[in-house]
Amino acid sequence: MTATPSPMFVTRPTPPAINTPEYERWTKESAVSYAGGTLTAAYGNLVQTLSLSSIGFDCNLPTKSVSVPPATVTRTIGGASTQRAGYQYTKKQFNKKNSSLAAAGYPVRIVTSVGEYTARLTGSMEALATFLCNNGAAIYDSIYVYSPRGAEYGPFNPTSN
Repeated sequence: MTATPSPMFVTRPTPPAINTPEYERWTKESAVSYAGGTLTAAYGNLVQTLSLSSIGFDCNLPTKSVSVPPATVTRTIGGASTQRAGYQYTKKQFNKKNSSLAAAGYPVRIVTSVGEYTARLTGSMEALATFLCNNGAAIYDSIYVYSPRGAEYGPFNPTSN
């Protein structure tokens, strides 16, 4: 007789003792980047919410096709014009995050079984929801995310992918 398999979920790490080097690392800001945005919070909050080592980060960057239309170019005012031919090329599209305070994203409230915290979200709530759904094996327990206007997203539950 074979035993029925049961799901094995990741184990939440124990917070470090105060005033230790590991505690200092947990207080630093960190970000989780995913397709469509980033979630930024203290490292300790992120590792208490998600098993970062279990997330399947995708490094196969999508290619983007760029088209430059034909144009008439005049080098000097009143000078002769020349026609520039149009062309196309492809490039890899890397995730980026602007560094100004205005580009830091908007605050979202994340509620877990061990507490809640505020994180900064760039991108859409739908992109975050897709990321959490696709990485259910990295979730410790149910997560609720609240938008700045109070809309509730979740629960996002652990799965045994």
